[in-house]
Amino acid sequence: METKDKMLRGICADRYRPEKIPDSVDTIVIGSGMSGLTSAAVLSRMGQRVLVLEQHYVAGGGSHMFQLKGGLHFDSGLHYLVPYSGLLMWLATGGNEMPLRFERIGEPDGTFDRIALGSEPPFAIKHDEGHLPDLYARFPDRRADIDEFLRVSEQVLKRFPLFVMSKAFPAWLQKPWHRYVLGETWQRYAGRSLKEVLQEITDEPLLAGLLAGPWMDTGAPPDRASFLLGACVARGLAIEGGAYPVGGSQELAKCLVPVITGAGGRVLVRAAVEEILVDTSNDRATGVRLADGTLVACKRVISSVGYHNTFGKLVSEDVTERLEIPRRLPIGNSCGFIMANIGLRGNAEELGLTSANLWYHPTREDGDMFGAVDDFMANPTDPDQDPMIMVTFPSIKDREGAETYGDKTTCQILCMAEHAWFARYADLPTRRRGAEYKALKKEWGERLVALLLRFYPQLEGRIELVDVSTPLSIEHYLGANEGGAVGLDQTPERFTDWRMVERLDARTPIKGLWLTGQDTVTCGQPVVQGAGLITAFRVLGLQQSLQYLARTLPPIVRSLVQKRRRSRLDSADLDSMFRRDHRGGRGAGHRRAGPDDASVQGDPLGDAHVGSNDALPDARTGL
Repeated sequence: METKDKMLRGICADRYRPEKIPDSVDTIVIGSGMSGLTSAAVLSRMGQRVLVLEQHYVAGGGSHMFQLKGGLHFDSGLHYLVPYSGLLMWLATGGNEMPLRFERIGEPDGTFDRIALGSEPPFAIKHDEGHLPDLYARFPDRRADIDEFLRVSEQVLKRFPLFVMSKAFPAWLQKPWHRYVLGETWQRYAGRSLKEVLQEITDEPLLAGLLAGPWMDTGAPPDRASFLLGACVARGLAIEGGAYPVGGSQELAKCLVPVITGAGGRVLVRAAVEEILVDTSNDRATGVRLADGTLVACKRVISSVGYHNTFGKLVSEDVTERLEIPRRLPIGNSCGFIMANIGLRGNAEELGLTSANLWYHPTREDGDMFGAVDDFMANPTDPDQDPMIMVTFPSIKDREGAETYGDKTTCQILCMAEHAWFARYADLPTRRRGAEYKALKKEWGERLVALLLRFYPQLEGRIELVDVSTPLSIEHYLGANEGGAVGLDQTPERFTDWRMVERLDARTPIKGLWLTGQDTVTCGQPVVQGAGLITAFRVLGLQQSLQYLARTLPPIVRSLVQKRRRSRLDSADLDSMFRRDHRGGRGAGHRRAGPDDASVQGDPLGDAHVGSNDALPDARTGL
């Protein structure tokens, strides 16, 4: 297993010193999450010298991994994504082969998530929406409600790529695009909360809870999250396929950093930016000042650290006042998470575990999940109110790396939490927040472990490590404003109020200052990869962007065409075999295989190359 010392000395841990700053920097990127590194890689491939500055001790943002006692590695934020992240990575790095494989997680029958509502038995969510027949069977009198959810969600999901596409346009074109292309349907559904739309679709509370699915992925409770995001996480992962990078989440950054350094740039960690320098004579960004006072000049700055950090902290108040740029938006920040990182004695087979995730949402006595979530968020310390949690197993999801853990298994339990619950400790130094804070974390750890054992009783006596983090940890290590795990809150206004949409454009009112990341589009690793591409293309302009695509796309397109051709040949062979078997009397009860059988076993593209929309990542993002 990779030691912490080796991890800190790797390509993603180049510690800042002033003498490491390259000469004649073209672009400075603040933050090394997937959006920042993607933008930096694209610009580097177009001949720019890019300097990426990261305040943490390792690059990768929410996709980095950290190590705890016993050499156990845990994900900081990326717990699963969709297979087409590989295509977006390929588009950023170039080359003749996909730089990183993404394998579907889950079980042989396609189950990759389970949703447990209150005391109800967990419901299995399957790849390619293979769980829909089970959903109809579970609610036989609610077929019309389920059909309506599928219809409504499909309407808004089809418009999501058009929303993302609009981010590549100048602001003057985005406004009529919103009005005439996205239209009233977008306003009607992206402009309302997940809770409101689901309660309009069905009055069966348990069905509404299952349709909401893994809603915690939105970073907001159902009464705050846009229905758009709820539809993306509820259907997106099931349609596209939940996946995990081979080798672990930190492999994403390891693919991008060499592209930047290979072009003469640098990715430096422990390099906190104190201020974005702006020439007041022409309102142009001219560089940055680091925490040690070092000034670095450049032609442009790209901030991937979020709107509130950028304009509320890094740009001086006199600049924002003169240009009438709000230092904070009325949207507010998303929720954070309390996370229990757990080390287990025993391997997956011995412990009876799989790579499928579990989502538990409490309900009131009448089955109302939304009410129970409201109850918990209003009084999180009430022991009678169960928290909502996600349980995931990082060491099992990384199939190739599982052997390196030997007889150990890692588990993470995530519970949605507000920064305000811990705000009184926020100004105290990390790791020195006092006995009261430690006791509070211990209480949360015990509470989450009790829920883990409720669903996995076989783990009793197998727990060797419990380490608890809070939104303060996200704030400190990832630099997230007020510990918001997915940046700005994913409220309806984010997507439908033109005043907010305009403020979150990649081009800012300050010349040479650009934004990228989840605040400019929305949350989710594939989406922030796309945000990084969009910002880079906006910086390059149309002509250079077309040159970049002409140089980069051919091997990607060839691969997709070849895989689609193989898929069709395989399907034809299977059809022929099925017909022969059927004529021979073997048809009854004999399960017909399909293209997905291969992808569940580890096809790096999964179903990104299967179906009518195989060539393009679409609305069903899988956040």
